[in-house]
Amino acid sequence: MGKSVQSTISSEDKKILHQPQEEFQFPRCNTQFDKNCITLAYNKKSHPQVQAVVEFIQNEHDLPDKEIHPVDTEDDLDTYLFDHPNTTVAGLVFRFDSEANPDTIPSDSKFFIQINETTIYTYVGVDDYLDVFVPIQISLQKALFKVIGEYDLDLDITYMKYPHPQLLPSDIIPSAGSNFWFWAILFQMVIQLSQIVEEKETRKRFGMRMMGLSDFSYWMSWFILDFGVLLISIFILIATGAMFGFNFFLHNSFATYFVLFLLFGLNVVALSFLLSTLIKKAKTATMVGFGLFCLFTILNSVASTVIYSDLVPKVVGILFAFLSPVVFSKGINDLAQFTLTEDDPGLKWKNIGDTTEIFPLSTCYLWLLLDFAIYLILALYMDNVVPGEIGTAKKPWYFLTKEYWKGVQREHKKIHLSSSDDSDSSSSSNSNSDSDSDSNSNSDSNHGKKRQKNNNDKKFEDLDVKRLRKQLITGTESKKSVVKIYGMTKIFRKNFLKKTIKDFKAVDDLYLTMESEQLLALLGPNGSGKTTTINMLTGLFPPTEGTAKIYGKSILSEISQVRDNLGVCPQHDILWDELTAREHIKMFSGLKNLPKDQIPKEIEDRLAEVDLADVANQRVGSYSGGMKRRLSVAIALTGSAEVVLLDEPTTGMDPVARRHVWEIIEKAKKKRVILLTTHSMEEADILSDKIAIIAAGKLRCVGSSLHLKNKFGTGYRISIIAKEGKISGVKKMVKRKFPKANFLGETITTITIEIPRKKNKQLPQFFEYLEENQKGLGISDFSVSLTTLEEVFLNIADRAANERILEMKEKIGDDEKALEELEKNMKTTHYSEKFPKKNFSNKKKKKKKKKSKKDLNKNINSSKNSLSETSSSNSDQD
Repeated sequence: MGKSVQSTISSEDKKILHQPQEEFQFPRCNTQFDKNCITLAYNKKSHPQVQAVVEFIQNEHDLPDKEIHPVDTEDDLDTYLFDHPNTTVAGLVFRFDSEANPDTIPSDSKFFIQINETTIYTYVGVDDYLDVFVPIQISLQKALFKVIGEYDLDLDITYMKYPHPQLLPSDIIPSAGSNFWFWAILFQMVIQLSQIVEEKETRKRFGMRMMGLSDFSYWMSWFILDFGVLLISIFILIATGAMFGFNFFLHNSFATYFVLFLLFGLNVVALSFLLSTLIKKAKTATMVGFGLFCLFTILNSVASTVIYSDLVPKVVGILFAFLSPVVFSKGINDLAQFTLTEDDPGLKWKNIGDTTEIFPLSTCYLWLLLDFAIYLILALYMDNVVPGEIGTAKKPWYFLTKEYWKGVQREHKKIHLSSSDDSDSSSSSNSNSDSDSDSNSNSDSNHGKKRQKNNNDKKFEDLDVKRLRKQLITGTESKKSVVKIYGMTKIFRKNFLKKTIKDFKAVDDLYLTMESEQLLALLGPNGSGKTTTINMLTGLFPPTEGTAKIYGKSILSEISQVRDNLGVCPQHDILWDELTAREHIKMFSGLKNLPKDQIPKEIEDRLAEVDLADVANQRVGSYSGGMKRRLSVAIALTGSAEVVLLDEPTTGMDPVARRHVWEIIEKAKKKRVILLTTHSMEEADILSDKIAIIAAGKLRCVGSSLHLKNKFGTGYRISIIAKEGKISGVKKMVKRKFPKANFLGETITTITIEIPRKKNKQLPQFFEYLEENQKGLGISDFSVSLTTLEEVFLNIADRAANERILEMKEKIGDDEKALEELEKNMKTTHYSEKFPKKNFSNKKKKKKKKKSKKDLNKNINSSKNSLSETSSSNSDQD
């Protein structure tokens, strides 16, 4: 009869109590908690001696009847307790044969006490055994002695806790400490990796590079930021561990674990740098970061128990040592072994070389230093050789070249004039053969071969382009020219080991000049090489051939000096939504090495110039698209840049915002050179002093807007307004004067005609005739206008497309497989529309292949005729 309870108190804490029975108060149910609660329930309610026992307990402790609940059988008692959970303190079970003993309780009877131990009925500070079970057992024993034996029992209570071995405190650091510190530090790699890749994905890094930020400064800024955050985290971890009294931090020397955390933090930064060079999307970076986080966590759990144990060869441990998280885990476990108990003294710094199995803690430090160096070197190497969305990758052996160690790029080769360039352009405009003179040096002969190979490319080259190239080669260009481009070429290769048909020549032998206080509009269709030209001028990537000089400084050997005077507005806004306009100007002023005392004035001037002074302190994320473009223009003008490159600055703007940016650009031309790329012919016509049209990477024409319209336009447009019924007579007169005139539109009173360029000399006489016969012809008024710049642009683009077809024929010949490959490469350009699609079809039958070649030759012949006519007409015009 009773209940056994096992104590968790040690034998040293045992207590021997000798107290009178009344000290053990009978446990009453809490009526405040439940008004209908029951203190005592029991079975065999009809048995007289059982009732006498319960009444004795009830009278002894003044229990009201409502707190007593009798039932008939033991099963009834269990049913009541289950049906009324948490309402009864205890239940008394009398187990004997009541039919055989209807009046007395036999001596072999058994008694049980059931007490409530559920959570909801447990009170704070109450011992279920001493405060509930024992008082009920004492009262029951006294009642039984009184009722059955008519004996008043007086009890002396003594109890003690059962002895057990001493419980030793357990240190969790050996088993879970490495994971905890690892999680706290390495999780920042996920954040750092995502931030770096996001900056690369949004092209912010490339924008800052164009504005003068070096790769060393870029990576150093990230290193200072990331390692600074990690250093703060390390101090917080150490302080927290010491506050909670971990022996790991209290007994080991501070330097032992601080150096371990510090070196692991360095590895985390270097590892995030390395991974960022291999990933292009921020979302992918986050996923990769979490994946590595889980992988390294698994490796940490087996680092000391498996990897660095007698279960595996030592060479396996050495291989895993190239993973810094594994080495860090081993170092943590090594230190933890010296602080297992309160009596362990910990590890002192002077003993770091005399510890643990496999290799000591000092070797862990050396491995972490080696891993850091490997990660960092690989990060810098991969940053140069892995191709990105912008820029070109260097060759894998770039660090073995003398140009890399001298800090300069290959300078342009000396160029000799070909025979056609050296001849008088005005008298030999129809010359179709250019031959290079021999050179005494290898570099000159190589370039001569290049010029000889490209001989056919220049068959239909504009005379102005030829003159410009000749002036640059001979050094007779205008003295006002401050930007000079010498034969600049850029080829994006699919295979860096050899040339293939898939190689894309973005810019082809470009010669161009820009003068001070002049705006040059660089026009061309998508993919023509405009943005590539700007990227080469800014040093974002080097040209494959040729060079350029800006104010006498080469973009290959003196790019840092060039960038000091260079401002760039890239095609896409490179802005930080979290920063204000004022903070943007301040940051880029610093990149321009502007003196600190001049920066405040520079900020105010630039913001006022683009009409953003009122919103200077608002976050850029709240700006409209037009406001962001204006801020990008202001950044380009920051630092009094003498050369400003604007890559489609008004793209996506509404007419009002576009006009405002035009005013800004017009004012900025003073004391500056501006290169503007745009798809708006109106913008180029209004802003430019000189226009250069580039297509398929080649410079097609250059000159003022009026000059290009006269030279490449279809002719003059004449609108004649006549009285009603007189239009037919006017039309006959025009046909008589200009049989090849093109009639563009006609109404009852108006007619619009286009006069061919070849007939331009007859226009003055025609206008005199109209004035003299105005009344007779019934003419009210007439007006004349030049061909639009857009028509000139389309004319040049059409010529480039036809020339491209000739180039393809010369390169490919009759190779059908090459035709198919070229079709894939041409699908993204407008030239694919000019190339007959059926020529590229993958046909198995030979008859269809022959037909394809016949169509191709037919198309090429028509292209030759078109180009010949255009070249001839240009020669006549010149």
